[in-house]
Amino acid sequence: MRLSCVGCRAPITDDGASRALCAHCRAREADVFQSSLATVNELQETFGRLWTQCQRCQCSLHQDVLCTSRDCPIFYRRKKVQKDLVEAQVTLERFEW
Repeated sequence: MRLSCVGCRAPITDDGASRALCAHCRAREADVFQSSLATVNELQETFGRLWTQCQRCQCSLHQDVLCTSRDCPIFYRRKKVQKDLVEAQVTLERFEW
């Protein structure tokens, strides 16, 4: 599996310098890292709001959400944001900071 650049999606050659960025994007590494970090923060905030809304729906703010209602649009949004958050965190970890 070849890694692609977080900044421009170009394939990364195996020169050992970076697992996140291609040679062209290394000049703006701080900007790309900041953008990835902002994405993770935004997804964490969204997931937290959806999680709290699900806790309120089940009338318990101190327990895990056990909802699996397929009729609830919030359930699907929460699951999608959770999946996107995991992917964004993996991308952020590629920066090795």
